[in-house]
Amino acid sequence: MEQRIRTVVIGAGYRGKYLLRLLQAIPAYEILAVADPEPAAPEDFSCPLYAQGVFDYRRMIAECQPELVFIASPWRFHVEQGLYALQQGCHIALEIRGGLVQDEYRPLLEESRKRHLCVYPLENTLFLRENMAIARLVHAGVLGELIAMRGGYRHDLRDMLVDSSGSIGNPDKPEGIWRSQFYLTENGDLYPTHGLAPLCLAAGVPKTDPITELTAFASRACGLNAFVRQRGGEGTYDVTMGDIVITQMRTRKGILITLTHDTTLPRPRSLDFELQGTRGIWQGEHRRIYIEGRSPHEVWEDDEAYIAEYEAPCWKEWGKEALRCDAHHQGMDYIMLQQVVADRSGKEVYPVGLEDLMLWTSVTLYSKQSIAERRTLLLSAAKVL
Repeated sequence: MEQRIRTVVIGAGYRGKYLLRLLQAIPAYEILAVADPEPAAPEDFSCPLYAQGVFDYRRMIAECQPELVFIASPWRFHVEQGLYALQQGCHIALEIRGGLVQDEYRPLLEESRKRHLCVYPLENTLFLRENMAIARLVHAGVLGELIAMRGGYRHDLRDMLVDSSGSIGNPDKPEGIWRSQFYLTENGDLYPTHGLAPLCLAAGVPKTDPITELTAFASRACGLNAFVRQRGGEGTYDVTMGDIVITQMRTRKGILITLTHDTTLPRPRSLDFELQGTRGIWQGEHRRIYIEGRSPHEVWEDDEAYIAEYEAPCWKEWGKEALRCDAHHQGMDYIMLQQVVADRSGKEVYPVGLEDLMLWTSVTLYSKQSIAERRTLLLSAAKVL
């Protein structure tokens, strides 16, 4: 058996525990320990737990000497913890979040380059079976020249953000305590990466086609207060985040990208993917496709035959196991973690890096600025990255 990857995890909330379970199901990872100052259900861990304060992850790294550090803590700690891990000579895998401040990842970029270490953005939607296949289909020219793309984070989070008595900040769901505060202080696309990352990979953004213009709009904010009243809460919160935030971008080549942030109204979950080109169109939510000259005239086709034809090798190799272990996320987290293994072993290059994450998260900051100033922002590649 090949040498296992000595691995530790920082953050044992919902996301950290989910990743830990999957990591433990993949033999290539040797899970040494987990660090979290307030771990949820610590009895569930089958490895040592470092829980003596917010800096105990440093003791964990010193004692365990890991090769790879997964960071799944609250958003505000990511850069600090990632930088420390890099300084100790560790590769890092970063959970995804929205942007908090301009150039926040610059120290990680500089440190990782100086030490020749890897930073793996853990954007799981990149590894959804149909998303990987559609990227290959686009690269093969089946859709022709790309003209417009759409994606989003459309996920009803009200139950996480509001507790059972109608107060914002849900102690029963720890992520909701800190995440809800953004809805009382910000107004922009808080979580652009899920919808944007697969589109960028398919279209070569920003490597071959940077984003040059961005405009964002926010609706009025009614959903959270309506849900507070629905749960018996009294009073009205000063919610700043519009229920719907739409961000429109244009690349240098003229591709239009539309993102929707939609988390405080009742709806089924959706990533809202659509890619349209000069030869056809794919709609991910409805799993349908139309290719001129191949599909019946002006008739949608089920996309499964196309997905199977352009299925990524990693899905052919690990797909059944991915769906067995990771049914909740349709196998994409499992495939993502296997792709990290493939990169560490030199078998395959991880498809994105820190520069991509810097672009995706910058949309949060630029959408906030566009909404606040009511104008279109003209962006240069250097400014975005």
